[in-house]
Amino acid sequence: MAPERREDGRSSSAPDYGIPRCEPGSPGTRMARYCDTNPMTTIIAKLVAPGYCPQAPSGQHQFVIAAFEGVGMGAHRVISLVREVPDLRLTLAFYTEFGLRETSPGRFATEVGGEQLVLRAGDAPRVVELNIGVDAEADLDAIAQRFGGLGIASTRTAAGLEATEPVSGVLVHVAVAARLPKDPPPIAPTSIDRNELVLREPIRPLRLGHVAIGCTDVEEAKRFFLDGIGMRLSDYVIGGPFMRFETDHHNVVLLPAPMTLLHHTAWRVRNVDEIGYGGSRMIENHPERHAWGLGRHAASANYFWYLKDPAGAFSEYYYSEMDDLADTPYFWDPSPDSEELPVAAWASPALQDRPLVPEAMRAPILTAGE
Repeated sequence: MAPERREDGRSSSAPDYGIPRCEPGSPGTRMARYCDTNPMTTIIAKLVAPGYCPQAPSGQHQFVIAAFEGVGMGAHRVISLVREVPDLRLTLAFYTEFGLRETSPGRFATEVGGEQLVLRAGDAPRVVELNIGVDAEADLDAIAQRFGGLGIASTRTAAGLEATEPVSGVLVHVAVAARLPKDPPPIAPTSIDRNELVLREPIRPLRLGHVAIGCTDVEEAKRFFLDGIGMRLSDYVIGGPFMRFETDHHNVVLLPAPMTLLHHTAWRVRNVDEIGYGGSRMIENHPERHAWGLGRHAASANYFWYLKDPAGAFSEYYYSEMDDLADTPYFWDPSPDSEELPVAAWASPALQDRPLVPEAMRAPILTAGE
């Protein structure tokens, strides 16, 4: 039996969020779903289909839909990362060999994401700025309002919105940016010509998938991204929150560390062969670059290979067919009874034999025993 409806269209069991009921369907609107069976479930997302509740079996939940006119879908990607490094020449050479294209001095682009890494000379390794893209100007207003509620100062500029994450001290710039096209599907073999397996061109990463930052208080810092930017929590791994915008398992990761540092950046490639080929090429004449891999993470199901860059952080080639299966922004929502998964389902070598410790710190930051 369906719950009793109120005059405003909501059921008697649904919470009142002060949002007027109106008809959905206008272009560029944000849809708010109120689940009647579980009043705690509120999903802000683009409309999938009227009458569809993605968090329950068909027919068990009913809800109403409110439309917020003129509001975009919110934050959707990491645009770029700005870093300072002590040895700029060696670090530039590393990322050129890694497969990024240097479009101008110190500025690197991926095949799909455009300019996504900026390197500058500095006395010590430092995360200078993280740039995040949103759909509309109204999203900037909403984020600024949420920052205000958190007691975080922000500044509107001609280019967007700026705020400093208080724990790490990293400047975050939010700007209206176009969405990237969907990642291309893996190419299935079309013949028995095994020469296709022998890659002869350098690997060219498609886009920057995620950034992992170490900081002294991940629980406090995550409020900036979850409650301020509007990201969603996917998992906790090794005590750190893995947060996402939409269908990637994670786009920003916070890891416990005694100081602010860049742990790693992750660059999406086309398949597992590109991970293996790229990693093998990178260590062929520089075995000291090898950090961890080939392997597969458990929580995200990403295949990976980590390499150490000259500034002491890690750069990861990754690929995941699981992200390709994610068809809604809540695909990766954790279930209430889910257990924390290990860092890797399998990997060579074992993580305890080669901890991923950035040179900026001495104590292990990622080990299998933590």
